[in-house]
Amino acid sequence: MSAVEAKDIAQKLLDTMGIPAVVEVSSDEPIYLNIKSDDSALLIGKGGDNLRSFQSMINTLYRRTNKEAGYVGVDINGYKKERVEKVQAMAQELADKARETGEDQHLKPMNSFERRSVHTLLSEDPDIITDSEGEGVNRHIVIRKR
Repeated sequence: MSAVEAKDIAQKLLDTMGIPAVVEVSSDEPIYLNIKSDDSALLIGKGGDNLRSFQSMINTLYRRTNKEAGYVGVDINGYKKERVEKVQAMAQELADKARETGEDQHLKPMNSFERRSVHTLLSEDPDIITDSEGEGVNRHIVIRKR
């Protein structure tokens, strides 16, 4: 399987849904697709719910023909990239506050993709520890001074 095949699956899904969009391959390994559409609000949904569901459908269809296929990441009009940048900026501010005050700092609940980006970003800070707490939709990151 290839990025072109994943792109074709995404484009066929969008066409079937009647949503005008252009699918671009932004990375071959791992495969990452960026979808450009004027209907991005519909595709992204509240808090990215529709985007996660759409990505899941693409991955399910992609793996049907190749059980060994890897993960296919999907973004819509750069939503995920922009969201991760905002979350990481907020996390960095809270890490600075934790370092200054010594008090634990709690981020709002977020999905696993966003949490992973924060853990990765702050893992390089020798003064800070991050933990995920809570369950399900309430799972969030706590930033602590080491």
